Amino acid sequence: MLLGRSAAGLLSRLVATGPAVGLIPRSCFIAKTHSRIMSTYQSHCGADWGHRVFAVDASPSLGHPEPFYFTALHSKDQASANCNEWPMLAHGGTALSVGITDPHPVSAARLHRALGQQLAQVLPATCQLLRLLSYLPQEPHTSLQRGFFIWDPHNCSSTQHKLKHLLREHRQHSNCCTYTEGPQGEIWQTPLELGSQTGPSRVVRVGEPDPSPFALNILLSAVYYSLSSARTVLQECSACIPEATRILELLDQCDTGTKKGRYPVIVIEGLDATGKSTLTESLRDCLKATLLRSPPDCISKWRKTFDDEPSLIKRAYYAAGNYIGACEIAKASMDSPVIVDRYWHSTAAYAIATEIGGNLPSLPHCGHDIYQWPQDLLRPDLVILLTVSDEERMLRMRGRGLEETKEEKELESNTMFRLKVEEAYKRIENPQCVIIDASPPKESVLKETLNVIRKRCAV
Repeated sequence: MLLGRSAAGLLSRLVATGPAVGLIPRSCFIAKTHSRIMSTYQSHCGADWGHRVFAVDASPSLGHPEPFYFTALHSKDQASANCNEWPMLAHGGTALSVGITDPHPVSAARLHRALGQQLAQVLPATCQLLRLLSYLPQEPHTSLQRGFFIWDPHNCSSTQHKLKHLLREHRQHSNCCTYTEGPQGEIWQTPLELGSQTGPSRVVRVGEPDPSPFALNILLSAVYYSLSSARTVLQECSACIPEATRILELLDQCDTGTKKGRYPVIVIEGLDATGKSTLTESLRDCLKATLLRSPPDCISKWRKTFDDEPSLIKRAYYAAGNYIGACEIAKASMDSPVIVDRYWHSTAAYAIATEIGGNLPSLPHCGHDIYQWPQDLLRPDLVILLTVSDEERMLRMRGRGLEETKEEKELESNTMFRLKVEEAYKRIENPQCVIIDASPPKESVLKETLNVIRKRCAV
């Protein structure tokens, strides 16, 4: 039976049933709980490949616009599967999988990124490289692994040879299997490892498991729901990324438990080129407010360093920025209203849209734990989401003349990614976004925004 609780939900339930705050601080209890989850995860990373549920990212060009799931056949009662149910094998092609089994999250994430880059370079141009996730059904929260699913439509002999050669130096922390059609149309999974004594096993396609591996991946490695979880990752990567140590030092100097002052905190969110900078500066002047940005100035100089890292590490940087920013917000709100140019909504929305493949229906449903605000992060009084038409936003993007991040470039080239980011913004709860159309002239947008602020905040 598959478990139906997300990692965030699991943490919240453990916190709710944990020791009284007077005995052990809640933040310490969350940190200890996260450590137990991570240590259990590490003990399962080398678990039997044949007992896992696999999830292949959506690929409309291969005939499956939604994610594709399969597992080993353990019972005759399970529905059989044939080549027609595996679009990538329907015309004589071959598929291969690569799983990362390194028990340490940071080194596993870096190995995953390095292998992805190398595979893209060495595999034949006809091969397609898709994201692969897997977990053990009995313990999904502690056994999630990432990897790659490779479709070779021409069944080139060089593909397996190149893959074996590439994985030779990573044998300790990876495994590889091939997927081929049997004489009756059944699908067989065979280890590709050198010297493997394991024979082929039959696999079958299954429906979407609960919890979703893609949502689980967000909860465990893409969006951070506590300071302790982000701190754990930064500590693990500090040996190879000196800037992580500097960020940890800044976090140590922050009193992340400081409460908001008596003045309101207003966050302005939106896709790139929706007018956030123009509006936040106007609001600062109109309300005699303090204007802060995310990531904070004290760590923004390291943004490019972390943007070049795997999602696990990059998102830890942005999460730390939110907590450092929260300290600045709390202090500033003692003396004046505070306007914040991006905060946790941006961190979460971009991560969710990046990690969830497919179309809009692939996003987890409204109310899912991935859309919940972290319990230990200062909450703003109001979050405003600026929206503009794609045509208007593209004109503004081209007129800015600034260097774009990888995500900004993705926004420009990928319509579905833009839609998923904006929809993720709208689904985040506690607090939800108030949507304002930023297409009209800036004076009109400012007037509408001030009306919303005066209606909802004591300004």
